[in-house]
Amino acid sequence: MTAVVPATPTLPVPTGKRACVIGAGFGGLALAIRLQSAGIETVLVEARDKPGGRGYFWEKDGFTFDAGPTVVTDPPCLQELWALTGHDMAEDVTLMPVMPFYRLNWPDGTNFDYSNDEAGLAREIARVAPGDLAGYEEFLQYSAGVFEEGYVKLGTVPFLDFASMIKAAPALAKYQAWRSVYSMVSSFIKSEKLREALTFHTLLVGGNPMTTSAIYALIHKLEKDGGVWWSKGGTNQLIAGMVKHFERLGGTMRLHDPVVQVHTLGNKVTEVECASGWTERFDAVASNADIMHSYRDLLSESPRGRRWRAACRASASRPGCSWSTSASKEPGRASRTT
Repeated sequence: MTAVVPATPTLPVPTGKRACVIGAGFGGLALAIRLQSAGIETVLVEARDKPGGRGYFWEKDGFTFDAGPTVVTDPPCLQELWALTGHDMAEDVTLMPVMPFYRLNWPDGTNFDYSNDEAGLAREIARVAPGDLAGYEEFLQYSAGVFEEGYVKLGTVPFLDFASMIKAAPALAKYQAWRSVYSMVSSFIKSEKLREALTFHTLLVGGNPMTTSAIYALIHKLEKDGGVWWSKGGTNQLIAGMVKHFERLGGTMRLHDPVVQVHTLGNKVTEVECASGWTERFDAVASNADIMHSYRDLLSESPRGRRWRAACRASASRPGCSWSTSASKEPGRASRTT
C-alpha cells in the first residue's frame, strides 16, 4: 500500500448544500468528512452518548476499554480522508506497526506467528506445516488475484441493482467466489493448522470461515502489502481523530439524540427528526445505521421503506476472540494472540 501524501491544507469551498449523516461509526464519520471536505455543510447525528459505532468504548476507574475492532489493515484509505483537504492524518492519529500480526495458539501447545515478514513466515510454515510451503505460494498468487478483482476493482463499486452485480460475476466466478474461504484454502493447503491460520480472519468481521465467500481470501494480500497497524491509545483514539478532523472542517456532531424518522416527499428525503424533537431540512441524507433499522423504522412512512423492509433479512454475527495486550505486561504473549 502506498501512503497518501497530503498537499497544502485548504478550507472547503461552501456549496450551499446541506447533508445529514445518521450514525457516527467509521463509515458515517468517513462519509461526513468527505461531504464536509467537498463544501457540503454536514451534520452527523449519533444515537449514543459517544461516537464510534462498532468502535465504541467505555471508561472505568481510569481505564479505557475499546469495544470493537483493534487493528487497521489499510492505512491509506484513512489517510485519504485527511489528504482531501491537504491535512496529514498524523496530526490527529498515531499508527503503530504490529509485529507479528497475530500469534495463533492451539490446545496442543503449537503456536504460529503470522506476519508479512516473508523469511519469518516461511520459517513458521516450515516448522508447523513443512509440506505446505509450495501450496502456500500458490495460495498467495490466488489471494493476489482475488485482491485485485474484489478489492482494487470492486471495493468502491456500489452494487445498487442486479445489473451491476451481473457485471462483476465473471471476475468473481474466475476465482470461485461461491466457495467458502476454508474450502478454497484447503485446495492449496494440507495442514489443518495452517488452514485455520489462513482462514480465521473472517471471524474478525463476523463471518464463518466455513461459509464466508472465498473472496475474503483477499485479506491475506491486503495485510501482506499494507501491514497491520494499531492506533496509539486504542481504536477510540482513531475515532477521536476523525471527529477532530470533521469538526476542524466545520462539521457538526449531534450526540445522544437518536433519529426517529427520515421524512420524505415523493422519492426525495426532506427532513430528519430526532427523539428530542429536533428537526432539520437537508438536501441529502445518508444512513450508516443498521439496514433493518433504517428501512423498518427510519423510513417507515415512505413507500420505499415499506417496500424494502420486507426484503431485508437480519443476520447473526459469529464472534472471534483475540487478546490485545501490552507484550511487556504479558511475557511470552504477542500483542495479537488468538
